[in-house]
Amino acid sequence: MGGILIISLLILMFIGMPIAYALVLCSGITLVATDFADLIIMVQRMFGGLDSFPILACPLFILAGYIMEGSSMSQRLVDWASCVCGRTRGGVGTVTVVACAVFAALTGSGPATVAAIGAIMYPALIDAGYPRHSSAALVAAGGALGPVIPPSIVMIIYGTTMGLSVPDMFTGAIIPGIMMAISLIIANSLLVRRWGIRVSEKKYTVKETLHYTWKAAGTLFMPVLILGGIYKGIFTATEAAGIACIYSLIISICYKSMTLKKFFEILKKSAVVSAMGLLIVGSANVFGWLLAAGNIPATITAFLVPLLHTKFLYMAVLLVLLFIVGTLMETSASVVILAPIIVPAGLALGFDPLHLGLVFVIALVVGYITPPFGVNIFTVCSTTGESFTNVVKGLVPFILAVGITVIIIAIFPVFTTILVK
Repeated sequence: MGGILIISLLILMFIGMPIAYALVLCSGITLVATDFADLIIMVQRMFGGLDSFPILACPLFILAGYIMEGSSMSQRLVDWASCVCGRTRGGVGTVTVVACAVFAALTGSGPATVAAIGAIMYPALIDAGYPRHSSAALVAAGGALGPVIPPSIVMIIYGTTMGLSVPDMFTGAIIPGIMMAISLIIANSLLVRRWGIRVSEKKYTVKETLHYTWKAAGTLFMPVLILGGIYKGIFTATEAAGIACIYSLIISICYKSMTLKKFFEILKKSAVVSAMGLLIVGSANVFGWLLAAGNIPATITAFLVPLLHTKFLYMAVLLVLLFIVGTLMETSASVVILAPIIVPAGLALGFDPLHLGLVFVIALVVGYITPPFGVNIFTVCSTTGESFTNVVKGLVPFILAVGITVIIIAIFPVFTTILVK
């Protein structure tokens, strides 16, 4: 049964079938070929996979992200970041990374971060003397912080798939997220010296800094409210997502940047994006059930552990695999397909479940900015008008910076566990 399931999935993916349909069809083929169960079980399992309170956080965070993208919250955030860290060499690039990091803490979505911050910072980077391709590349790289800095939609999916605490994953991701942001700032600082970009001459008085801080106060308080509430146990991640929607809507109305027409457009866009992701989750539940029924994870674990008999070897192979898969497959689909197959072998070798889970997710996220199918690359191309090839050229140093950071996180578990243990 396992052979039919895996081979049929690979064939369907190879011919270009969308991953959600491929998961359903390969599961149906397996059931018909083996007569393991009636086909009606597929519908039941798909609905069962979506009948989950934690999964509800995904469409809610997506909605909150689009509300913030469509309001003036991102512009106020950029203005504040410019006051705080704009007076450095390559300060505009630093502002871009900081703005992406804060916006990521509001939405948990890479593409939403790229779209919201890119529309504002791309022209500013060009005006500051950055090459056009590197300007777009920096925005795309900053957007990769979205799925890493909590709250993260990908981590919610991993937690529900592997039975790992989502709040623990959020807490453990704080330091890795900060490390990734710092690595991008360092890369930016090294590049601007080569380009001969000088320190910005624009100065902000204390009064102006306080003014921009006050204007952005509503936006800046949101991660404190959402993440603070989760970490203190006041509400769950799903309840936090609902609060994020309400809060962002109230703030956008107070900023007078939300209209009824715009709100309905946001609802429509959020529904389409959420439906695509949830269809993958539901389809993957059927696939995962057949994997477990065929005892495939246990078989693969028994096969891999003698071969990858050390933690170092297992982690090295895992990172290479995830870096490659992240470039070829949508991240959520990668999690629900690969995690049940690969992670048990790592757990059998003695890896901490939280550390292994965070490395798994963060390594996949590198695929957001890696060709040929990096979703952030396509988003920044549509936002800035730059060609795919040019953006990829500019991304090389930022991919290296993020990749090195992921390897450091993988080698030293303390970065993912110190805030939780």
